[in-house]
Amino acid sequence: MDVYVIVSVLFILIIQRVGFGILGAGPAGTLFLDALTMLANSLAIGSCVAASLRGHGVSRIFWLLFAAVSILELVGDAGWAYYRFFHVAVPGSALFPSLLYRLEAAPIAIAMFLSDDARTSRLESFLDSCMVIGLVGVTTYQLQIAELDAHNSRMWQLITIGTAVNAILVLAAIIRFRFAPTSSLRGLFARVAIYVSINLAISFITSFVDAYLPNIDASVDLIWIALSLSLAALAATWRPVVADEKPQMRLISRRTALLCFNLTLATMVLGSAVIGLRLVSSARVIGLIAVSVVLFSFAVRSAIMQDIQEKYLDALQKSREELERQALYDELTGLPNRRLFAERLSQVLAIAEREGHMVGLFYLDLDGFKSVNDRLGHGIGDLLLNRVAHRMLSRARKSDTIARLGGDEFTWLVAHLSCRDQAGQLAEEMLRTLGEPFEIEGHSIAITASIGVGVYLESAADAAVLLQQADSAMYAVKHNGKNGVRYYTPEIVPA
Repeated sequence: MDVYVIVSVLFILIIQRVGFGILGAGPAGTLFLDALTMLANSLAIGSCVAASLRGHGVSRIFWLLFAAVSILELVGDAGWAYYRFFHVAVPGSALFPSLLYRLEAAPIAIAMFLSDDARTSRLESFLDSCMVIGLVGVTTYQLQIAELDAHNSRMWQLITIGTAVNAILVLAAIIRFRFAPTSSLRGLFARVAIYVSINLAISFITSFVDAYLPNIDASVDLIWIALSLSLAALAATWRPVVADEKPQMRLISRRTALLCFNLTLATMVLGSAVIGLRLVSSARVIGLIAVSVVLFSFAVRSAIMQDIQEKYLDALQKSREELERQALYDELTGLPNRRLFAERLSQVLAIAEREGHMVGLFYLDLDGFKSVNDRLGHGIGDLLLNRVAHRMLSRARKSDTIARLGGDEFTWLVAHLSCRDQAGQLAEEMLRTLGEPFEIEGHSIAITASIGVGVYLESAADAAVLLQQADSAMYAVKHNGKNGVRYYTPEIVPA
């Protein structure tokens, strides 16, 4: 198909020149050239639609946007053909059909902001495009006024501004091509760069000739057809990339990219404001509207970026909290794990040493837990551990720490004891609490516990020793029949 399109492009170019040479710029020649121009537009539309059908995702949207560009140009050309055929005078302030050519900036700008990054929302892309369209719309409307009044003394200024804007679009397309993350996007942005470069060249040449070389302007204006024909050729020769070999490495940091992006937006806003305020007569309203679009789009876009940043920071904070929770808390029961318990034990003992009060450490192991797992399964065993944790918490004070060290072993740290006997009373109360049956999924489970007690400032010198003493006392209970409480004494053999 691409061969037929290229042949058609060459045929239309030859026919245009031959027809102009034979018919001239009279009514018949004008009608012939207008029909040929609309044929070129139709060829571009068909080629873009065919390219969109070959692609998918971003590439399909890309070619549909350029089909919209050709449709706008076709309607604009049809409007001018109507006015010329029926000899209708077009006032200098008329918006139709010249405004349709200016609206082409919209789909082109949107195409330049396309991305296959799933994190970029459609609203962000739309607002980005609005800011580009605002700048392009203001300057190209200035150029339109200049085209309708070729004797304007400021024509050279307006041509310069229009050329500068088109040059910015060319530069933006080249940058998008250079830093595109995948080969498929690079191919699309290469075609954007070619298209806007041709548009830049034709716009400058025809504007200059219309203003300063009116004797050849009719002949030079024929090159506008090359824009539609080049689009047809670009679309016909495009083929989708089957698969990118691998994502390319980011050539610049994300921070640098964001900085460049925001500097660009600030420049566009400032440029739009300056240009819009310089507009005079009938173009003032258009200028103010364009400036408003840019400013409001910039404000909303900034708000979205701030919202995304705040959400990212919030998600990062939650993720950090979750990681800390997983590192410091037991996943099954939600109790502090061995690491967090060790930190709290060290803190409590440091305070106790400074203030001179007793600290009680209870080392608790469930009796018969293995048989529960063997008879009823690990699922019931996990539920039992969870219920045990909740019962222990119900007996503890807010200043106490209950932790699960692993398996069916728990520790209970009482930060302040009034006397040594208070530890025994607390341990006996915990035994009675845990001795009540647990009702779990239709099973009545009765278990007991063995509790070893270590008292700080009585025998232990530090946290590690205190924990070892309570553990040894617990094992002494196990060896003497289980389901009981025992203080650590020097006679107990370490576990």
